[in-house]
Amino acid sequence: MKRVVNNTLLIIILTISSAFIYFIQIVLFHNQEDTYFYFFQDLAFVPIQVLIVTLLLNKLIKIIGDYQNRKKVNVIISAFFSEMGTSIVCEFSKLNENLDGVCEIIDHLDFKRNINDAKKRIKDYNIKIQVTVDTLENLAFILTSKKTYLISMLENSSLLEHDSFTDMLWSVFHIVDELQTRDLKNLSQADLNHLSQDILRAYRLIILEWLDYMKYLSTEYPYLYDLALRKNPFNRKTINK
Repeated sequence: MKRVVNNTLLIIILTISSAFIYFIQIVLFHNQEDTYFYFFQDLAFVPIQVLIVTLLLNKLIKIIGDYQNRKKVNVIISAFFSEMGTSIVCEFSKLNENLDGVCEIIDHLDFKRNINDAKKRIKDYNIKIQVTVDTLENLAFILTSKKTYLISMLENSSLLEHDSFTDMLWSVFHIVDELQTRDLKNLSQADLNHLSQDILRAYRLIILEWLDYMKYLSTEYPYLYDLALRKNPFNRKTINK
């Protein structure tokens, strides 16, 4: 309400100021016809001004805003993979019986070029997650230690429009929740199968996000890309550390 009142007051003040200036012009120069002529000439240009402001300038502002938002999101995603994402991929990879196939898809991939083919192959690839009580206990220990950071990522408002990354975070958080609420010493085969499917879903999503992350680094931050490439979570040496 206060904003409406302020805007109304501003409109009144500006309108009166404009009328006063036109009045002074007529008084000083005694030429009403020219004043009316230029008034309507300026008025005729108003639609063009509106066109420029609403369509062109607003579009430009939106493009700049979207670019800045994407940059913020990419910084957050980079922080995620540096802090915990890469290690989570490694832990999930240890449970993948068909890891060689995934490594083959990603091995020698040029991230600076189109990665859509690799993403499609990952979506279609038959990843086989095999879990045991021991591997789940180890995974629970690692993921639980990162739960606070994971929650802080989910609370970040900048990620609200990045649906795929948010979905991946939720899938990982769901695994943490499952592992914390279950008695891992007394799991039935149905429980193991359920957890395997949860891990499979999160694993596939995090691979896809990692591919996008690597492509972003390769174009925007080559020096960070080289470091990330040396920490490639689909390299057997990295996984077994």
